[in-house]
This record gives sequence, C-alpha cells and structure tokens, in this order.
Amino acid sequence: MNRISRRLTFQFVAQLVLFIVVMALGALVLLVYVGLQTEKHAGPDSEGIRGLGAFRSSFTVKGGQAVVDAAWASALPERGGWLQVVSPEGRVLASSAAPADVPGQYAPGELFAYWKKKLPFPYALTVNRVEKDDKTYVVVYGEKRKAEQALQQALPAFGGRALSPAGEQALRQQQASLYIYDADGRLLHAFGESHALRPEASLGDMLGNAANARKTEAEEAVYFDPATRQTWIVRTSDGMAAEAGEGFDRMISNAFLTYFIGLAAFILLLSYVYGVRFGRPFRVMLEFIEQLASGNYAQPPRTGKEKSGDSRNRLRKPKGTFRLFREVNESLEGLRLELARSEQLRNRLEQTREEWITGVSHDLKTPLSSISGYAHVLESAPYSWSGEELQTIGRTLREKSDFMSELIEDLSLTYRLKNNALPLDRKPSDVNEVVRRAVVAFMNDPQAASYAITFSPSSSPITYPIDRKWFTRIVDNMISNAIKHNPAQTAIDIAVKDEPGRGFSVTIRDNGAGMDPKTLDRLFDRYYRGTNTEETTSGSGLGMTIAKQLTLAHGGEITVRSEPGEGTEIVLRFGGA
Repeated sequence: MNRISRRLTFQFVAQLVLFIVVMALGALVLLVYVGLQTEKHAGPDSEGIRGLGAFRSSFTVKGGQAVVDAAWASALPERGGWLQVVSPEGRVLASSAAPADVPGQYAPGELFAYWKKKLPFPYALTVNRVEKDDKTYVVVYGEKRKAEQALQQALPAFGGRALSPAGEQALRQQQASLYIYDADGRLLHAFGESHALRPEASLGDMLGNAANARKTEAEEAVYFDPATRQTWIVRTSDGMAAEAGEGFDRMISNAFLTYFIGLAAFILLLSYVYGVRFGRPFRVMLEFIEQLASGNYAQPPRTGKEKSGDSRNRLRKPKGTFRLFREVNESLEGLRLELARSEQLRNRLEQTREEWITGVSHDLKTPLSSISGYAHVLESAPYSWSGEELQTIGRTLREKSDFMSELIEDLSLTYRLKNNALPLDRKPSDVNEVVRRAVVAFMNDPQAASYAITFSPSSSPITYPIDRKWFTRIVDNMISNAIKHNPAQTAIDIAVKDEPGRGFSVTIRDNGAGMDPKTLDRLFDRYYRGTNTEETTSGSGLGMTIAKQLTLAHGGEITVRSEPGEGTEIVLRFGGA
C-alpha cells in the first residue's frame, strides 16, 4: 500500500504543478497583453513624448553630426512638436521640424533657463540627457501648448463683457473653452463647454480640474489679472484621447476579467477531471465488492474495448487511473478467486457429504436388517435352535454390530483429527517392525489370501517417534484400500526405505486397476466414497481421509501416483527437513 501512497502523492503533486504552470502562463500572457496595449495606447506624458529616453537607439552620430531616425522625425509634425539633438557645449547637432524662431546654438545656461521658464520662450520644453558611445547628448523636445496660445489670443479680444468675434474664432480653431471668474469665484463669462466647470469655483476645484485635464490629455492655461482680480482659465479638450483612454481602461478590465473567468473554468474542468479519474476506480471497486458480497464470484468479461456502463474488466488489466490502485485490484481479484474456490469446495463437499450419507445409510441399513430379522425370528418362532444355529446367528449379529461400531468410530475419529482433539502417544519405535507386523496381519487374513502381498524392509534400522496404534492404522488403511479396489491376484508390495537427509518413506504399490484423474483428485476428501456400496458392506468410506490426517499428525506427507490400468503407488514420507 506504500506504493499506492507514493503514486497518489505523485499524481496530486503533478496536477498541482500543472495548475500552477497553467496559472503562471495565463498570468504571463495577461501581462504581455497589458504591456502591448499600454504601449499601443500610450500618449505623451508630462514631459513631452513618452519614452524619450529610448531616443538613444533612434539617432546616430557621424563626423560630429547627429542623424535622426526617419520614423521618429515623421512622428513629430503630427504632434505639432520639434526635436533637437544638442552637444554638451550647446551646439545643435541635428534638428527635426524645428521652427525658425528656435535657436540653432545655445549659450551655457540658456537652454536651462528656457526649460525652467526663467526666460520667456514660445514653446514648452522637455529636456533629456542621453548617453551614447561614451558621450553625453541633450535631447530637446519643444511643443506649442494650445491652451497657452489660445489664452494669449483671448486676452486682447475680451472687451470686459464678451469676446470679440475674432477671439471666439481663435478659441474655436484651438478647440478651447474659456472661463472667466471674478474675485469671489463667480463665473462671469464662459465660452465653449460651459458644463465643464461649476458656476462658482474655488481653488480646490481649479486644482482638481487641472489634474483631470492631465489625466485626459487635455491642456489648461490659467491667467490671473492683478488689476481686475479676475481668473482666466482656458482649456483645450482632446475627446479622442479621452475616449481612447476609457477604451484602454475597459480593454484592461476585460483582459483581467477574461483571465479570472478562464482560471475559474480551468479549476472547474480540473475538478471534473479529478472526480472522473479518481471516482471511477472507486465506483468500479465498490460495485465489484458488492458483487462478491452478493455471492456472485464470476469474473467480469475481458473485452478489447470497455463496454458502455461496465468498466469492471479494468480490474483484470488496469489502465489509466486504475493502475494507481492495481494492488487493490489484484487483492480483489485474489479474493474473488479464493471465494470462488471456497464456493466450489463447499458445493463439492456438500455433494460428497450427501453421497457419503446415502452410502453410509445403505451400509447401516444392511446390518440393521440382518439384526432386526434375527431378532424377530428369535422372538416369535416356536423353534428349538441347535447350538450350531445359535453360533451362526450370534456370529452374524456380532459381525454386523462390529461393522456398525466401525462406521461410528471412523466418523468420530475423522472429526477428532480435524479438530486436533486426538492425543498421540508418540515414542521412538522400530518402523520396520511396526510395518512388518501390519503386513503380516493381512497376509494371515483369509480375505486377502487371493492377493500377492509382499514386504520389503529397509536395509538399515529406522527409529522414529510414532504412536504405534495409529501408525499401524495408517498402514492398515492403505493396504485395505488396495485390496478393496483391486481384483484378486493383484500384487501389493509394501516397502520401507531409509532416505538419508530426507527421513524415511513407506511405499504401498500395486499393479491393479489404478484410478482416473477425478478419483485421484478426490481420494482424500472426507465424504468421497471411492467404492460402490453395492460391492461390499465393509468399510466406512473414511479410510483414506483418516490415513492422511494421521500421517500429517505424525509430521509426514502423502504423494499418490496412479494411472488407469497401471496400478497405484502411494508414498508416505516422514522426518524430512
């Protein structure tokens, strides 16, 4: 079962690793997608062109002159901006889309003053320092701010109450809105998107709207007139940029939502696969156990392809997840075989027991009939019996009584042996002498006179702890069985042989009728009766069973070899290692 634990651990760890890998790959794809979309929708930041620091790879310096990449140069007019590459000394090495009013040479500190608005300059500047080929260059990006330009045009066009038509036209061209507030923050005049600001505005509102303008890529310019204490706010809007920003936000949100939905779907799918893969083997094993519990020990049919609704054939040749539990499957198959064998043995035992009871009943009926008949004759017939007749009647009654006693004794003996309830008084004895005495008794028996019985003792003395009475019973039963089941003139040889290192053996060999495989297989069954009850009334049908049980009780074993028409050889071995 430790192997099952290891395999299950490996399976669960593998599935966990798979889940982590899939989740990581999904996260990686999501991040790449978000990065690509961010780069695609990126606009200018607060410093001008986004990613201006990457400009180092977009210009080269040859012979002291800078050459701007054509792709960068073509993108500048679309934004209304211009670009210069300046040496640390202030000399312009390259420029693109630069207006005529932009200097071609900067004195030390001049560019810094323009950048920090210490000196008036018509353009908003973004300045970056770029390291290239171990030299330092300054990249200058300039752009006219629409809001500032619109504010400068609107200031002289306001007559105190309204804008002149020329001023309104200038604001329309710049797509700008104008808001004029008095000293108390009340709106005096508005042009353009009047809903963009409140009728009354505070400093906090102005700061908040300025921040919103930066977020939506709009521009805003603020002017305060000290004389009138009025506040002018000009704001240009970029609706497309705002819409693009909203679309970008939705796209990112949808990407994250898709990722989490896909992850949840993958978890559900993985759970379903787990349930099927690990639930099906348990279901099949439970069905098989229920089948065994109901007394059905038949083997599920093995097919090339699993039949619909029946996967129990996997128990025989497990595949897939069933292989995880192959030890359990093998144990269940072993249990099935053992239960099937037990069922067969029980049925066979029941059948032979019925046959034996029938035979024993017949054997008991015959002597009882004789005893009952003589009893009725002696009781009712007015006859004077002679002494010879009384002796004949008495001998018959005694023989029939002895036969019945033998049946009862054999039945009692076999059950005592089965339950280990027969004590043996084992003492070291001369095996040759014990066997010889048993053989001589049969040689002197008139009923065995027509059989050629011989005895071959061991060449060397054999001493072994035996119970003389029950050991003699083993030999008697073997010889008696050979006589009963073979015709007259059959040669029966009993031999004792010393087998150094293996103890000794007693062999009973005959050249009689032999046994068929069925009889040989059931020779030592307790209720199997090899003889036909019509042939003889002697014997209980338990002789070979008793002989085997007594042999095992003496620490021995029995082997039988027999072929029909070639005789039988039974070998009893004792004292082996």
